[in-house]
Amino acid sequence: MSFSRYSKFLAMGFLSTLAVSFGSAASAAGTNAAELHTVEKGQILYAFRADDKPVSFIKDDKPAGFMVDLTTEIAKRINLKPEYVATDFSSMVPSISSHRYDSAAFAVLVTPPREKVVNFTTPVNFAQARLVSLKKAPLQTVKNAGGKTVAITVGSALIPVLQKLEPTISVRTFPNIAASTAALKTGQVSGLFTGFEASSGLLKRNPDFMASESVMSGKGALPVAKDRPALLKAMNTALGDIIADGTYMKLYSKWYPGEGEPAGMAQEYPNFKK
Repeated sequence: MSFSRYSKFLAMGFLSTLAVSFGSAASAAGTNAAELHTVEKGQILYAFRADDKPVSFIKDDKPAGFMVDLTTEIAKRINLKPEYVATDFSSMVPSISSHRYDSAAFAVLVTPPREKVVNFTTPVNFAQARLVSLKKAPLQTVKNAGGKTVAITVGSALIPVLQKLEPTISVRTFPNIAASTAALKTGQVSGLFTGFEASSGLLKRNPDFMASESVMSGKGALPVAKDRPALLKAMNTALGDIIADGTYMKLYSKWYPGEGEPAGMAQEYPNFKK
């Protein structure tokens, strides 16, 4: 996979987004790319978060992470060249609906409001979340955060999950994980609520952090515009093959060594290959 371009900035209000693309990949599924009606012919444009290691981030000036590898493999199998645009989470779903992007290299939590805006692939994970806090001021459970302020990414579907678990928590939103992490370190918040994978990365990089037990938050899947049924079908077919031939587990183990089988996947996919 050859790296062909870096540092293309796109304006998004107060944000600049970083677009990078990879070289062409051969098809493994025999899909006719011309029939998929992507934003750019012969390409699939993925929105991704550049600050969510090991899910998706920038490494050596390239997109990297589990979801980047997984979506690159999907693109390969439907005969499209993947291109990645770094953006903020809150704009992903509406921007895919309006055809700014074709999909996202991110497991978006499937919720009824989001299903009104976009379609979703079959699950790429079963979302779990954890409350991250400082070891010197530990929050062993979500309930322990009652009456305290907790950071969460703006637009996250985890906000109502957290509020349902403990209604007395005061939620403070931040544009990304980096900003939430800084707020926790500087005492602006008492905790940080995020997905299991992101929390695992935070713990590895911050020895002064700890995390609560995981709570299930729902299915995570890749969003696709409602008027792109052929693209959705092709992505689902490719994803099914990736799961059945062991590629999914190989990629997962690469980015989450020692974590074992991801929760829920074998139950969702009877042909899941470990």
